[in-house]
Amino acid sequence: MVPALRYLVGACGRARGSFAGGSPGACGFASGRPRRLCGGSRSASSSSFDIVIVGGGIVGLASARALILRHPSLSIGVLEKEKDLAVHQTGHNSGVIHSGIYYKPESLKAKLCVQGAALLYEYCQQKGISYKQCGKLIVAVEQEEIPRLQALYEKGLQNGVQGLRLIQQEDIKKKEPYCRGLMAIDCPHTGIVDYRQVALSFAQDFQEAGGSVLTNFEVKDIEMAKESPSRSIDEPEVGTEGAD
Repeated sequence: MVPALRYLVGACGRARGSFAGGSPGACGFASGRPRRLCGGSRSASSSSFDIVIVGGGIVGLASARALILRHPSLSIGVLEKEKDLAVHQTGHNSGVIHSGIYYKPESLKAKLCVQGAALLYEYCQQKGISYKQCGKLIVAVEQEEIPRLQALYEKGLQNGVQGLRLIQQEDIKKKEPYCRGLMAIDCPHTGIVDYRQVALSFAQDFQEAGGSVLTNFEVKDIEMAKESPSRSIDEPEVGTEGAD
């Protein structure tokens, strides 16, 4: 049985929580007036969630989406301090869909990067999110760089990166006329996407599945709650909403 996080949001903007079943819980304090985005089944002024995720960037939203799709019976909330979602690092990066060529073979990073790139392209196609699978060239411009380039190529093959090939000077010019080099790795599976659009699509999926998103809700402090006697996660909590 998964311990439930009871997260009560009072009218004064203070949030309280505790884990059922004798496990430690957490308390958070919010400033500003919470704003609930469309979707979900919980009230913005008084809510009880099994799981709360703090932060409405792409990592928090992807986690929330995955959790609610795997555990649809749980009530899950996302808290975001800004008035909109994904306005920090998620929306301010180069937008590269990495191929996974650089990571150590058989490492978790290598496996997740290769699998994640394929899943992201598939997701963007399903949702109509614009992306460009433009590819990239990794170029050796000096003779001493060629052995390192060949080693990187072998690493990419071990990682399962799709479509890799070594090309020579003439093919480099054909693919990118302004590039000069002795040898290059042609990596066609690299792409670019607007990750904020992806994050907002994750948020929509999450809310359509019954999740709740509260924006303008900043958690300033988290405290460990005292252990409570074991009880069922379905047992209602006794308390007064909005109490200090």
